[in-house]
Amino acid sequence: MKKALKIISSLAISGVFLWLAFKNVELEDIIEASTHMSWGWILPFSVVTMFSHFIRAERWRMLFMDKSKVPTRLTLLTGVMFGYLTNIALPRVGEVTRPIYVARQVGESNSKLIGTIVLERLVDLVSMLLIMVFVGIFLISDPEILTRLFGIDFTDHTVYVSMLKWGAIYSGIALLAGYLLYKLLEKLSKEKGPIGKFINKVHVLSRKFFEGVLSIRQLKNWPLFVLYTALIWLAYITMTYIPFWMFDMQIHFDLSFADAVVLTMVSAVGLAIPTPGGVGSYHLFITYTLSALYGVPEATGLAFATIAHASTLVMYIIVSPILLAVDKYYSLKREARKQEH
Repeated sequence: MKKALKIISSLAISGVFLWLAFKNVELEDIIEASTHMSWGWILPFSVVTMFSHFIRAERWRMLFMDKSKVPTRLTLLTGVMFGYLTNIALPRVGEVTRPIYVARQVGESNSKLIGTIVLERLVDLVSMLLIMVFVGIFLISDPEILTRLFGIDFTDHTVYVSMLKWGAIYSGIALLAGYLLYKLLEKLSKEKGPIGKFINKVHVLSRKFFEGVLSIRQLKNWPLFVLYTALIWLAYITMTYIPFWMFDMQIHFDLSFADAVVLTMVSAVGLAIPTPGGVGSYHLFITYTLSALYGVPEATGLAFATIAHASTLVMYIIVSPILLAVDKYYSLKREARKQEH
């Protein structure tokens, strides 16, 4: 029942965003805008998309500190794609299915790998905030438009001070609360009886989880980790830039790679909303931003958002099952070799 309610609520949110995105646009206009697009750009778009996921898998691989339980690159990429596939039907559930899939393949703790995903998301969040600040300072000519988009006045330097201050405060509170909860569980786990056993199990799981979150402390190659993070965002920006060429926006609206940076930040906010695969929220945020910042007609903006978004979903639907089958095949071969020896 709880899972059904989550699905229904996410579909309802998605429906609201789709209605807001499409309410002022005729379907015929969207189809007309799509008929003139250059479909040949779908191939490089797909290549860059897969590259971004491969680099994400490579960065994740660096957080596996137990060398005896480091997954293969195929398994990690499969886990990443499987997570995105799951998110289409169950928003945010893919963040759990992804580590669980990989954990089962290598015999690692589910909680520990979920911790590494939380760490990854924190790194991505910090990266996104830094890029947003860069966008606000260097890439937006009209600060009022940026204020309407993000609800933040980037012209006021006190905003940055406040963001850093409250970010540090909330992070400190979260760390302190986590530490106190961990110590409480550690103390209660020594109690005897059924409750003590249950608390001890929770304590063990929480320890594994924090091992995953804190695995970054043991990271030896920081420059490579930072490079992978930069490459992930560069790929995301390129995935926004390539569709400009699909619709000749670089000609008709003078859109550049810098504009793709702005649009990527906006799309990241839209995709953060818990809708199935970002359906609806992505379309609304992209369409509104293209219209407000660059004067792109809503029909063209919606065609842009629909084609770019649908291309990624189709890739997840096609590629993920193939990777799952191939990874299963090689997993069985490895097990067979172990039994022979």
